[in-house]
Amino acid sequence: MIRITTESFNLEEEFNKITNSTNGAYSFFLGTVRSDIEKNQKINGIFLECYEKLAYQQLSQIQSKAIKYWKLNECVIIHRVGNLLVGEKIVLVLTSSNHRSDAIKSCEFIIDYLKIDAAFWKFNITGNEQIPIQAKEKDQKKFLMWKDVIA
Repeated sequence: MIRITTESFNLEEEFNKITNSTNGAYSFFLGTVRSDIEKNQKINGIFLECYEKLAYQQLSQIQSKAIKYWKLNECVIIHRVGNLLVGEKIVLVLTSSNHRSDAIKSCEFIIDYLKIDAAFWKFNITGNEQIPIQAKEKDQKKFLMWKDVIA
C-alpha cells in the first residue's frame, strides 16, 4: 500500500492492517518533524510538496523492487505533504517478511530512497521563510550502497 496524504496516520492502525500469522518479522521507520535551527532561526515546521503522479510511480517501482529483492509479505509507504508542525508525523515505511533481516534491510532501503531520489521537496519553515532542505552528502553516499537493488 502506498499513500500520499495531507492527513496524519495512526501507526498502530497501519500495523494492524498487515499483521498476520505468515509474518515472522516487522520493521518500521517513522519520521517526524524535529525542532532545529536553520540560519540562526528556530524551525517551526516543514512544508512538503510533491509531483504526485511521478511520486506514486516512483514509490510503486521501489516498493516492487523491495518486495522482490527481500521477499516481503507486506510493504506500506505513507508520505505526508503540506504544512507540518514540529512533532508531526511525516513518513511511515512498514515492512513484513518471514525473517527479520529482510524486513529490516528493506525498510532501510526504502527510507534511503525516499531521502534521496523520490519526487518530494522539503522546506524548513522559520519565522517568515521557507528554506529548501538539501540532501546531505552522507545520505547520498549511503544511498549508493543500494545500487544492486536499484539496478
